[in-house]
Amino acid sequence: MLKRSHCTFAVTLPFAWAAYPFTQYVSSSNTNDAIMPVLLIFGFWLLTSPFGRGAFLALAGWTKFAALLLVPLWAGYPESRRLSGKAAFAGGFVVATLAAFSILLLEPDPAHAARVFWDRTFGWQVGRDSPFSIWGWGQYHAAGIPDLGIAQQVLIGLLAVGAVACYFVPRRKTPLQLAALTAALMIGFELTLTHWFYLYLPWFFPFVAFVVLAPRRQRQPLPPSDSEAREPVPVG
Repeated sequence: MLKRSHCTFAVTLPFAWAAYPFTQYVSSSNTNDAIMPVLLIFGFWLLTSPFGRGAFLALAGWTKFAALLLVPLWAGYPESRRLSGKAAFAGGFVVATLAAFSILLLEPDPAHAARVFWDRTFGWQVGRDSPFSIWGWGQYHAAGIPDLGIAQQVLIGLLAVGAVACYFVPRRKTPLQLAALTAALMIGFELTLTHWFYLYLPWFFPFVAFVVLAPRRQRQPLPPSDSEAREPVPVG
């Protein structure tokens, strides 16, 4: 039977999503920016199923590329040293990816459709300028306005290193830690974007809400694993 705190938590999270102004903004704007976080929520709900976790992460990643940054983190749950479940996670990711891209087979020329997909997604985003970001100041070539392109590249590199490091650290992750690191990586991704807008705030909000509103019991660390329990305790 679920404890009262868990039931309250389960009820609070949907209300947090509904009451958050920027989720309503996304809904009113009729954009697809709520699809990616919803798919991540389903993946987080299936946390104990490596196949389901990998499948929903793939679907989220091919909806909004930001979610692909989470692959090392989610693949390393709950413990990076154990290989059990990693194959299932990779299998779910590959199956969902193939299912998503199978739509290209409906085109008379799938290769041409793939090139159009690349040009209108990755190709367009990489060279995109924006008046809403400090990283786009260089486009104006005006005196007194610094070009922060180099600083942006450095931060992107640090973000990529941090994403890979999340596979290993912490060595054994709790669901709360996974949620917190997911939110942190999504926030880091948005901070390095050249084009940013308020519609992107719901990308990380569900995991911030989970961490902030989680019952105190959820904040306790996991018990030691079998291998850790067999390690001798130093004396003196």
